[in-house]
Amino acid sequence: MFGIGTEELLLILVIALIVLGPERMPRVARDIGRVLGDLRRTSDELREEFLNADRAIAKPIDTTPAAPAAVVAPPSSPAISEPAGPDGEALFDKEMREARERLKAQRDS
Repeated sequence: MFGIGTEELLLILVIALIVLGPERMPRVARDIGRVLGDLRRTSDELREEFLNADRAIAKPIDTTPAAPAAVVAPPSSPAISEPAGPDGEALFDKEMREARERLKAQRDS
């Protein structure tokens, strides 16, 4: 593990126990374990994203345009659609664009 032997690891633990004391040592060890677990989980998720992106790139792309399928909602449940503004842009997209513009204006000023 990082080129550290058993003797070196024990020496580091004894020094940490002397510096931190017996009261704070378990809390610090628990926090370090939690951080390492979060880092491992994040690195696994990132690795999976890269592998999935590689698979998506390797998949052949169909260049023939598909005929748009008609979407028919069952009469018992209403169709869920995003409301559009007067210019045809979805309201969510418009709000996101405006928020980005406000953030950019704040950073510039």
